[in-house]
Amino acid sequence: MAISCIALLLLTLAFYLRLARRVSQKITPSIQPFTWLDIVATSILGAWFLFLITTSFGKDQEISLSLLLFNELIYFFLVTGILAFLALRHLQPIQLFGLAPTHPFKILGTALLWLLACYPLIMIGQVVVQTLFNTEDDTQAIVLYFLNHPGWKERLSLITMAIFVAPFAEELLFRGYLYGVARRFLGRLPAIILTSLFFAAAHLHAPSMLGLFLLAIVLCLVYERTGSLWANICIHATFNTLSIVALLFLFKEGMPNAH
Repeated sequence: MAISCIALLLLTLAFYLRLARRVSQKITPSIQPFTWLDIVATSILGAWFLFLITTSFGKDQEISLSLLLFNELIYFFLVTGILAFLALRHLQPIQLFGLAPTHPFKILGTALLWLLACYPLIMIGQVVVQTLFNTEDDTQAIVLYFLNHPGWKERLSLITMAIFVAPFAEELLFRGYLYGVARRFLGRLPAIILTSLFFAAAHLHAPSMLGLFLLAIVLCLVYERTGSLWANICIHATFNTLSIVALLFLFKEGMPNAH
């Protein structure tokens, strides 16, 4: 069973790597005008993320309504801080991150097609991890919070975070800024791998790391293909929406069925 799962994952990865190589040949991204100031800023952000990861990874996470609201506030300050830092240097974040595209519907259509094409890869990766490491019962704390708190305040706060706040904030942080700076000074492939690892690890849930890592790679390629973070935000929000819908259909109110 384990050999079959690994073989399936390797075959799937080989197919998508070939597809990614073909797509990359059509990408001619411009080098963004980041400087040593951005190296300093991203180093501080990276050190902070690394501190959170090393001190919290693998530990039981306590999720509450106040913690969700606090995280939304942290995201707000991070995003506004980065935008202000760039704007003060006349780098124009809207143009830098492609937030005012000339063909928005084309970009959104491209984003949805990419998600449709790559969703099987992410799901296969997740199933393989669950099968090999028997992590089916190792549910994320935020998922358990959603299932165990049917109140409208708790669920509205979590849905707002998952569908609106996190997609915009995380795409600007990880793909827009961290990936943009890393790509400028390290090159495309190291930037993709490094920021995707950070993105996956920052969610503090080992069983989900492979799926999130693959999703992050797809998001980096989409950003390069479209030049607009709106494509990434659309994919990220849709992915989280599908996860929430799956929770509502696959689980009853309260805890998942005990095994």
